[in-house]
Amino acid sequence: MRKITISENGTVNVPTKVQMRDFEIAELFGVIVPTVKGKIRQILKEDVCRGDFSIGGIVVGGEVMPEYYGLDMVVAVAFRVQSHEAKVFREWVLRKMTVAQNPSPPLYLRLPHGSIAN
Repeated sequence: MRKITISENGTVNVPTKVQMRDFEIAELFGVIVPTVKGKIRQILKEDVCRGDFSIGGIVVGGEVMPEYYGLDMVVAVAFRVQSHEAKVFREWVLRKMTVAQNPSPPLYLRLPHGSIAN
């Protein structure tokens, strides 16, 4: 399974390699498919990120659209749709980014002379 999931208690599970279709992203964020398709078109037009053409694409109108999208697209869509699930995912993304950049500083304790620390 290469889909991101959000459990009922708000736990976000992200596989090593994400490959999701537009309807799966819509399901993840609890929004309708046309909303996600519109956001994806905007994101692609703005060249924010690209879709995954490694598995192929589909022709929509006069455009070739990727059939699958990676984590970058899911994150981009999450910041453009408004739903509880998208908010949970955005918070997870921001938490992951700030924890990685701001590790806890070391804690130094001064022990009296002759003390043993375990």
